[in-house]
Amino acid sequence: MTIPYLTAVRFHCLRAFARQPSLLRRPFLAKELKVESRNGVLRPATGPTLRGLEKAGWVRRAIWGLPGTGMPFQSGGPISAWELTDAGREAVAACPDTFPGDPVYSGERS
Repeated sequence: MTIPYLTAVRFHCLRAFARQPSLLRRPFLAKELKVESRNGVLRPATGPTLRGLEKAGWVRRAIWGLPGTGMPFQSGGPISAWELTDAGREAVAACPDTFPGDPVYSGERS
């Protein structure tokens, strides 16, 4: 298996998982993951964003709310959701605080 690239979108998703630890433990909908946009505003993630994380091996599709699974409420049928994989949890834990691909601008040259 090849190691996936840490793109800016993937970086922001990993940081969002770190801010929302409840999503590390249970299936979630794409819109539950609040990702930081370019201007710093949090916005819901989309299916294509999570598809990119799926290609990296960090999330997988999960069916949630099946009858007879001990849910305390009815969901109207099975819901297509996402859940973090073990590799995804490792990626969240290893994710740096700043995106390593962004240039750092300052008055000093090194």
